[in-house]
Amino acid sequence: MENKEYKIVCHGDSLTEGYDINLAVRWSNLLSEATGIEIINSGISGDTTGGMLARFGRMVLDHQPTHVTIMGGTNDLNLNIADEIILGNMLAMTRYARLHNVQAIIGIPTAIFPEGIPFNAESVFIGPDPFSKRVEGFQDKLKRFVKEEDLPSIDFSDLPQELFLVDGVHPSEEGQVVMMEKAKAVLEKLLV
Repeated sequence: MENKEYKIVCHGDSLTEGYDINLAVRWSNLLSEATGIEIINSGISGDTTGGMLARFGRMVLDHQPTHVTIMGGTNDLNLNIADEIILGNMLAMTRYARLHNVQAIIGIPTAIFPEGIPFNAESVFIGPDPFSKRVEGFQDKLKRFVKEEDLPSIDFSDLPQELFLVDGVHPSEEGQVVMMEKAKAVLEKLLV
């Protein structure tokens, strides 16, 4: 079934792009198949919210969507970037969307399961345990942010560990199905 009334861009990092899985079964592709809505995936693995903001015009607005899902911040957190900077970037993207009559939908990112994350003490990244704690705290702030900004959201934060790849960071193909179901439930309420 085709639905030309809406067009959605899914904007984000590896959680949107579909890291290390068959892209045919990433959540945005499954969502397009389930709803008949044209969905463009503009996720880039490893991207930060600063990068997402920089490419927002070209990779979101140029497609003239009716809606955009915005999910990022995980890489920022792993680089120890302050929550306020990440939220500032998210806010800017929602404002650009609003200016162009595009409804922003915030994706609350998945949890991190630090047991599977390799770590080198000399790495620029903060380490698995602090990373997991930062993500948990950011999820809470982002949930408050969407309430304060009166934005719809898709909450991916409660995906259980068995739906992740061995790295503990990226959802598996089974996890992608659950992500699609969560997104579809939000869209069914939003697009009435």
